[in-house]
Amino acid sequence: MASSTIEIIPVHLPLANVYLVRGERWIVIDSGAPGDGPAILRAAARHGIAPRDIGLILLTHGHIDHGGGAEALRKASGAPIAIHAADLPMLRSGRNPTELRSTGREGQLLRPFLPWKMKPVEPDITFGEPFDLARFGLAACTVHTPGHSPGHIVLPLPDGSLMAGDLLRGGFLGGRLRGTLPNPPYFVADAAQQQASLERALRLPVHTFYVGHGGPLSAEHVRARLAAGALQIT
Repeated sequence: MASSTIEIIPVHLPLANVYLVRGERWIVIDSGAPGDGPAILRAAARHGIAPRDIGLILLTHGHIDHGGGAEALRKASGAPIAIHAADLPMLRSGRNPTELRSTGREGQLLRPFLPWKMKPVEPDITFGEPFDLARFGLAACTVHTPGHSPGHIVLPLPDGSLMAGDLLRGGFLGGRLRGTLPNPPYFVADAAQQQASLERALRLPVHTFYVGHGGPLSAEHVRARLAAGALQIT
């Protein structure tokens, strides 16, 4: 039976955020960049979470700054890696798509410094929509939100939190500056899909977006920024 008690522990890594979410067991949302696995495990240990306590590694999408630590986490914990089927080719190839479109100046400046290759990863679980996490002790189902990548997903939780991946980002410089300010992600694969996915997410009963860079973001602030045109990708 899935637990109704939700606990979210953010792990802030150099390139992206990872989240530890507790249902009956712990679920790791995203896995950072290559080499970040040990840092995630150390952060978990500080909260009394042993590798054996991890039941699932769920990737919001297949970009290397979110999937790069997955293999190390699986090796340590034995937990399966899950990803939407549309991002499976990316994970299997170990490469980010070169056609990613920058949404602004900051994305253009960051592009040369991002990891573009990693050792390919074969996930244990691929899914369409929705992916029900009840068997992993969490009363939640994924929602497909393509745009940033073809297989991007978000995970609305029963307490009104949204594990939002790169649906949005917070602030600037990876969230180091004005981290609670909702902004578009640094890159998109499809701007029209991205806009539709954001609007879909805002129809969910959520109050807080836990994003991959910066954050957290209030849904009210996201709606206000969207209405003002600040989240439009032109």
